[in-house]
Amino acid sequence: MKSLLDQILSKRPLDQNQTIDVFEAIISGDHDRATPNQIAALLAMIQLRGPSEDEIFGAATVMRRHVVRVETPPNSSVLDTCGTGGTGAKTFNISTTAAFIVAAAASYALETGHAAHRVVVAKHGNRSVTSKSGSSQVLEALGVNLNVTEQTLSRSLEQANMCFCFAPAHHPAMKHVAPIRAELGMRTLFNLVGPLANPAGANRQLIGVYDPALTEPVARVLQRLGTTHAMVIHTRLPQGGIGELLTSLPVQISELRHGKVSTRLLDTATLGLPLHPVEALEIESAEQSADIIRDILDGQPSPHRDTAVLNAAAALIVADIADSFETGIKQAQYVLDRGLAEDVLDQLIKITNASSAQRSSRSTAQLTRPSARKPIPNRLTYRRTQKRRLHNLGRA
Repeated sequence: MKSLLDQILSKRPLDQNQTIDVFEAIISGDHDRATPNQIAALLAMIQLRGPSEDEIFGAATVMRRHVVRVETPPNSSVLDTCGTGGTGAKTFNISTTAAFIVAAAASYALETGHAAHRVVVAKHGNRSVTSKSGSSQVLEALGVNLNVTEQTLSRSLEQANMCFCFAPAHHPAMKHVAPIRAELGMRTLFNLVGPLANPAGANRQLIGVYDPALTEPVARVLQRLGTTHAMVIHTRLPQGGIGELLTSLPVQISELRHGKVSTRLLDTATLGLPLHPVEALEIESAEQSADIIRDILDGQPSPHRDTAVLNAAAALIVADIADSFETGIKQAQYVLDRGLAEDVLDQLIKITNASSAQRSSRSTAQLTRPSARKPIPNRLTYRRTQKRRLHNLGRA
């Protein structure tokens, strides 16, 4: 390990084999080969210099080796919208909302004969450290039970066309490095490679990154990992940036398609959606984000809906269901207007909470927060009933 630290200090990146070897030691908790202080120094120095393509590839390879896998439906292609986070964004959960839309659009396209293959959505995610609401936190607020088996996730993919893979449950080996990352209190290479180690083996990915300099290297790593189709994106803001597409600002896209990587700047303002500043998308809590997502899935127009539709359109291109952003936008709007994306959420809640109920022998202390919540489908039904009542009163 000391020789590797000396190599990094002399401004020479690790090659892929060196990275694989040292990350195997880190992940396995082998402190004879890599002490906590050495691990912290290694992660900090790589982050300060910026990771090389070989280092990203090597670390991702190790993460994939140790992941707890989720079985997927036969002859299906798996898509993920998980990004790196780390931008400090205060926006609602855009990529999670897009995942619901894509799951619905992919299912509808297959049922109607407009897709040549089945695409399922395995949304990978964790709790947020830098933003107001991580994907797991908003899904808990929506009523999805995160504390389920891999078999339940497989059933969710089959029946709802979507599942949520809660990162801590699928990367147990990360427990060896978690205290070190927490003490460092900064982004590390693990933030970057987490989205590259989807438990369901996603071969189609829409990945937002925290630095525009990373879009092309990450796309090339995905190419080396055998990904079918991917977009790696970053939108520059007046101060900082965000790993999402916004309707009002150009987005940098590095796209892996047909085995080749190309990078371009897309002016999203030309796509026909209303222009919204990022400030219009900000939230203060996971609960507020959940309310926004419910409204989007309920078909209500808003800046949030337009932004979710745009990101879903990008994911639908990655799924090879849409051949352009314009087509993807129309497909996303269609499933929202007909309540199909809301149906995906309802099914996800039902399947994950049914699994929890069946495992009644499990102690309450082991369960995560959603188990204590009143089932959300009742709330959704209540909201629909109230809207019908108001509609009928208006007609009277």
